[in-house]
Amino acid sequence: MWEVMTPSPPTLADEKRRIQRAAQNCNFFNWLAPTFRHVHAVGAELPQECIGLMTPTFMSDQFDTMYYVPAYRAWFFRQNLRPAYEYHRRFLQHLQFRRAARRWVLKAPTHMFALPALLSVYPDALFVQTHRTPVEAMASVSSLVTILRSAFSNAVDPFTVCREAIHYWSTTVNKFSRERDRLANHRICDLQFDQICREPMAAVRQIYDHFGWSLSREAEQRMNVLVASHGERQPGNHRYHLSQFGSSAEEVLNAFMPYCQRFGLSPFDGEKLWSSRRDSALPETQRRSGVVSVAKINGEADG
Repeated sequence: MWEVMTPSPPTLADEKRRIQRAAQNCNFFNWLAPTFRHVHAVGAELPQECIGLMTPTFMSDQFDTMYYVPAYRAWFFRQNLRPAYEYHRRFLQHLQFRRAARRWVLKAPTHMFALPALLSVYPDALFVQTHRTPVEAMASVSSLVTILRSAFSNAVDPFTVCREAIHYWSTTVNKFSRERDRLANHRICDLQFDQICREPMAAVRQIYDHFGWSLSREAEQRMNVLVASHGERQPGNHRYHLSQFGSSAEEVLNAFMPYCQRFGLSPFDGEKLWSSRRDSALPETQRRSGVVSVAKINGEADG
């Protein structure tokens, strides 16, 4: 987060002061939206999703997430996002200055929205798509957007938030499902969201095996330490249900039917659809996800 907030100079110069400044900004945001930390962790030295790198282009769904501006939303959906991804690549090149790196690992569910633009800038990208039951995903994202918009507006309609989320994500997921078929199978690794929650290291090994990588002992040990430290923390207090947002499981499943059928998310398995998996290995603040995570791996930013 601190590197995204103050990326210059692209060295460790004045690092301590830059981290402190970012921490102050994060603390202010946590004061402004105290419940958001239960939805998505915010901190100066925590990872930041790609939307933070693309926001300076003014072509980022971060604005649509934070504010209810239908005119901007309609405009954004009509844009070719290649310029945003070109800026994104320059941002990574800047951060990588004078640093060795074999690969970048990135995440943002919204990469599904513009796969052709992404591939035009990162033609060798590899992807990890995580699959979560849409009923729970839509409730989760509606809660996130409602909380976030409440920090910047005196009037937020949760029903409108959910209705927009169902339309946006069902359209995006179905579009991505079609476009990913143009890629070779080895470039996409599919993972179940519940597997990542319950057995994160098994999920990591599946990714490495899929792409033919070797997981070093040092990296595996560091991952185990991270998972163990998360397990010792108190679970998040994020609670949500579709009924809070004026929607139903049937409405969501109808919108996501092609996706559910393709990836085996049975609309008739009510237990699976509504289970919140609170006994997972990772707390809610680390588990919040949309329907997909995209990792741009290999093909360094200076390539």
